[in-house]
Amino acid sequence: MRLKAGAKIKGLQPEILLGLMIVYEVMEKYQAEMIVTEVTGGTHMTKSKHYVGQAVDLRSKHLSTEQKRRILEEGKTALGSDFDFILEGEGEEQEHFHAEFDPK
Repeated sequence: MRLKAGAKIKGLQPEILLGLMIVYEVMEKYQAEMIVTEVTGGTHMTKSKHYVGQAVDLRSKHLSTEQKRRILEEGKTALGSDFDFILEGEGEEQEHFHAEFDPK
């Protein structure tokens, strides 16, 4: 696992750290390097969970379509219902996995 240069992590909450650990295990299974592109920095939607340290973005554009599909599917299962795990902007320059702690 590594951080993208300039990624801000100050204020990272324990729940999203646990989520990162879970997704890391899934990505390792598919020989996919985990690159954290943002946690609390950057520009996001109003009321984004990023601003309170409960969301993380992970690079996906370096992965094959099959790796993305499997990581997304298994990541959702492994994280459980207290997390949202999606692939945002698929096929676009800013494509990434987004995980957030969002208990229902």
